[in-house]
Amino acid sequence: MKLSLDPSVPAASGFTAESLALASWYDAQPAVRRLWGFRNAQELRVIVAVQPTHDNDDIYPTWLANTQAWASELQSCTGSAVQLELIQELPFDEIELDAESVLIADLFWRDATLLPAEDEH
Repeated sequence: MKLSLDPSVPAASGFTAESLALASWYDAQPAVRRLWGFRNAQELRVIVAVQPTHDNDDIYPTWLANTQAWASELQSCTGSAVQLELIQELPFDEIELDAESVLIADLFWRDATLLPAEDEH
């Protein structure tokens, strides 16, 4: 479920204005499969995994076509300097962070590899 539409997530539950802005942006970007947002003293670091093309599983056409617009949109909606990055390979858990980075968003409702199966309870 989209974070921004989930009624069980109250606005005052520790989410920052930046994390809510990232959730709203992610909701509006069907080409973005997963998004991480990290805040450090200098900027907002946004790392995305994009959906591959249907014909040959290539991620670069989507990335190259949208990078500039996405970076501009993210800067506009968060009000912060944004460093936008693409993660290309699995596993995603190998993202390198500096000691002062704080995770503010981990959005993955489009990533079927991370969602529980419907029949699991």
